[in-house]
Amino acid sequence: MDLPAEPGSDEFENVIFILENPVTKHNLEQLAFHDDVLPEAMNEEAWAMPAYLSEGFNLFFIFAQNMGSNWTVTFAQVTIENGNEITSMTNVVPTGTGFNAVAHVNRHASIELLAYFETLAGNGVGHWEMGH
Repeated sequence: MDLPAEPGSDEFENVIFILENPVTKHNLEQLAFHDDVLPEAMNEEAWAMPAYLSEGFNLFFIFAQNMGSNWTVTFAQVTIENGNEITSMTNVVPTGTGFNAVAHVNRHASIELLAYFETLAGNGVGHWEMGH
């Protein structure tokens, strides 16, 4: 990661992970998390996948074209009821904000998230940029 901000820092809050290509059903395998979890279509313009699930704090990756023409990976907090029903979702936050939120509640999970993004970057699927 070649950024002027360290994960977990206040400066990291606005960091965005930019995808090199739009998400489609044909490239989902590139985005697999924990080997077998793949993004699912929310609608024609966005995909979602669990990033961190716990009692009272559930964070999903949101893959969408939400920074000009760029597809990004952002995060949204969700409410899950009855074990698997998503009943509400917050507005998306930058990649760094979601990462830092997980880092505050579970250091091990934040290391897994960072490794996930670094693997995507290493495979040419995306890259980090400082947000505005």
